Amino acid sequence: MNGRHRTVLRRWEWSNPTKSTHLEVLATEVPGSSRPPLLFVHELAHGAWCFKEHWLDAAADRGYSSYAVSLRGHGGSGGGQRLGRTLLRDYVHDVLQVISTLDTVPVVIGHSLGGLVVQRVLQRYPARAGVLLTPVPAGGIPHSIIDGMRRKPLAMVATLAGRTLRLSEEDLFAQLPPDEAARYVSRLGPESPWAQFAMMRPERLGPVTSPVLVVGAEEDSLIAGADVTRAAAALNAPLAWVPGGHDVMLDGHWEAVLDTVLDWVDRTCPPGSTPLPGSALMPPLKLQ
Repeated sequence: MNGRHRTVLRRWEWSNPTKSTHLEVLATEVPGSSRPPLLFVHELAHGAWCFKEHWLDAAADRGYSSYAVSLRGHGGSGGGQRLGRTLLRDYVHDVLQVISTLDTVPVVIGHSLGGLVVQRVLQRYPARAGVLLTPVPAGGIPHSIIDGMRRKPLAMVATLAGRTLRLSEEDLFAQLPPDEAARYVSRLGPESPWAQFAMMRPERLGPVTSPVLVVGAEEDSLIAGADVTRAAAALNAPLAWVPGGHDVMLDGHWEAVLDTVLDWVDRTCPPGSTPLPGSALMPPLKLQ
């Protein structure tokens, strides 16, 4: 690897590399599209299925080839037996590995914990753009932790002890029928305790060269509005507020949220526009 790629994996990660695993990637492709592909990264305990439900096909209808990855230990990906030892950097590696298989530089879109992963990815990879949906800011989630301790103290204490945060219908949705919300919650799985700890631990990230949009949900019960605002301020990024609860890709106004995201991508990365200098160098990279 030459000097132009040194930020992809840092020196200590070369000496202590992440072990690759099989990754589930769900896709809806648009052959011949001049628009950049979209790569979606899911939230804590979810999987690629949460974007496949509505967004992949709807984005394809607007001309975007769309991909959603299940991070290791989630959905149909491997690594479930090692989930208890999985670090956030392993998730970053998963996203970079999927990017390396794409023919064109993507727009990377992360939801909640996936938004924290995407912030780390954007430190190393000059994506066409990034979108952070109800994100966990790199600076930690102090307001969300305080709100969570008030609403569900036992669940928060269990999370601090290393158990997967138990998410309910009320945590994730504001506008779905109860049976539909319960069906989605039944698909949630376990989460890495180390990834959960990373959500709460402030970290300092360097500058991001890719344009970024931050999206907050008006009825979000998990990530406090103040933390979403901090995420946008730290990145000097525009902030758009959309209706609905935390799981914006599944809640009742999912179409309006997707339109908000894609309208911004249309303006920021118009069809046929040139990627950022150097970004076209990344897709052929094969991570071991």
